[in-house]
Order: sequence, then structure tokens, then C-alpha cells
Amino acid sequence: MKIIYTFILLIIFSISVPSQILTEEKKKTVTESGDTVYTESTIISKFEDITPREDMIVVNPLKFFIFYNLTYFHKISNNIAIGAGVQIPTIEGLGGFGVNAEARIYPSEKTLRGFYIAPNISYNRLTVNNGNTSAVGIGALIGWQWFPGDDFAIGLGIGADYYTGSINDIDDDFSNYSGTVPVVRFDIGYAW
Repeated sequence: MKIIYTFILLIIFSISVPSQILTEEKKKTVTESGDTVYTESTIISKFEDITPREDMIVVNPLKFFIFYNLTYFHKISNNIAIGAGVQIPTIEGLGGFGVNAEARIYPSEKTLRGFYIAPNISYNRLTVNNGNTSAVGIGALIGWQWFPGDDFAIGLGIGADYYTGSINDIDDDFSNYSGTVPVVRFDIGYAW
């Protein structure tokens, strides 16, 4: 687990963030009459990524310990993107699938970039040995999405999900599947 935290911190600190750049200039000009004029100026420039992005595909590698996953997002307005995803279990002996839907609200009106709030809903159908469960989850998270490369996407988010559903379990494998769970998201992907 320490390796994962170290990896996340390295990525965060290696990302180029929009910033201001201070440039100081000194110019020497000689007029036609032979007079020398010195001019000093200070220029402050602000750089911001304004690349238009309409679509994004991401995976959450932290979730690979439990589920392989893939999510697609599409911009529908200047401050809202909607997404849908699929997942399948990676744990041996656990079968089934999951689907989810999410809306990302960007208060800065820079969809697919910056701070967002994301309500979501999911459905998971899981089976193991003599049991199965169909669970519905609702939740929300807050996060930050940025682009350290041209179209390479990275995102971080935290939140909580609440799961509830039907359980058909002879061996009591799913007895603790209902309830609230914390959510940590680390997305990597591609946007265009």
C-alpha cells in the first residue's frame, strides 16, 4: 500500500499546473541623435490549459484489486459531464459484473478539467460458491481532474457510497455487503 501512496504523490508533484510566470526585461536603445535610452519592464504572464475536450475514457487502477473497470465521460454543457462504466471482478472465485452512471458537476464551468462534484449510481450482480447478490449503490464524491500531457488525464477523488440489495446466500459470503463504504478514486485515462 505504501508503494501506491508513493506513486500517487510522485504523480501529483510532477504535474505541470497552470501558473504565472514573471519575466524581467532590460532594453538598451540608441536614438538617431546618439542618445542611449535604457528601458526596464516586468511582464507577468498567466498560462492555462484551454484545450477543448469533449470525451474522456478512464480506468481506476486502485480498483483493480477488486474489479477491472472502464468509464467513459462525455461533456454535455460547460459545467456538466455524464459518464457510464462497467466492471468485472478480479478476485478468483468471484463472478458477475457491475455497471455505473455518474454526473460530474464542474462549478468552474471548465468541464472535464479542475474541481468537480460527482453524484453516482451503480448496480452490481455478484456470485460466489452458493450465493449471489444484486446490489444497488448510490453515492457522491469530490475530485480534481487535470491533464499533465496533451490528452493524458489524471484524476483524484474521495467520497462515500451506500449499497443495498437482495442477497441469496447459503454460505453467508455476502452478509456484510450492505452499508456505507468510503471511496478513493485515482483515475488515469485519455481525453479528446
